[in-house]
Amino acid sequence: MNRRQTAGGETWRRLREWDRGQTPSERLVAQILRVEGYTAIDPSHPLGGKDGLKDLICKKDDKKFIAASYFPRGQQTKAKIEKKFKEDLEGVNKNNVDSIAFVTNQELSLSWRKDLEELASLVNVDLFHLERLASILDSPQCYGLRLEFLDIEMTKEEQIAFMAAVSQQNISLEIFLSVINKSESLKNALKEVHLQQDSHIEPQIINAMNFILEPGFRTIAKCSYCSYGYIVQKPSLSFLNHNAAVCPKCGNAQSC
Repeated sequence: MNRRQTAGGETWRRLREWDRGQTPSERLVAQILRVEGYTAIDPSHPLGGKDGLKDLICKKDDKKFIAASYFPRGQQTKAKIEKKFKEDLEGVNKNNVDSIAFVTNQELSLSWRKDLEELASLVNVDLFHLERLASILDSPQCYGLRLEFLDIEMTKEEQIAFMAAVSQQNISLEIFLSVINKSESLKNALKEVHLQQDSHIEPQIINAMNFILEPGFRTIAKCSYCSYGYIVQKPSLSFLNHNAAVCPKCGNAQSC
């Protein structure tokens, strides 16, 4: 089994050696843009079909963008990258926008980036190159995306960073539960003595607000995935005004 590269190298390598095809790349691009503050994201045809010289349309800072993804396997020549960029630029006028987000798994040196921006002339360009993508996906809020699209689990150090971001309220409850349910290593770390199964107690749903109680409080929870009932002696995790518990039967994490 190949050892995972450290210091961000694994994310960088798997992005550059992308082998998942066009549809996953367009879906990853949509998620990356959302993380980077883009809104009104409207994909074209990730499953195939004419896309009108755009992979999706979105907005940022009151500007309307088209977004284009370019995820070939391995590093391409400058000529090939510029050819693809020129083709995507044609979509700016066709779709009546003034900006383009070009998202690629390619290494772009500073001089290459400058040349692409000059090719765009008066068009506003936001370039997402290999190093920028890897940096985004290696941030705590994107560990779930990284696992989903690159199959990279969190290290122990990353689990600590993720939980620190949660405690500082830098991660939404939706992302919080999504990352837990996608990460086997994190679920296993949370599946401890906090949860005690009891087959003699009828499962029921507990009001979330009742969880804000003193240590030692016991209540019953019902898994939203497998319907298994279990006793929660205390929450596995606290998040804002909610708590999360991990089902001891199937491992599903849910807000309680």
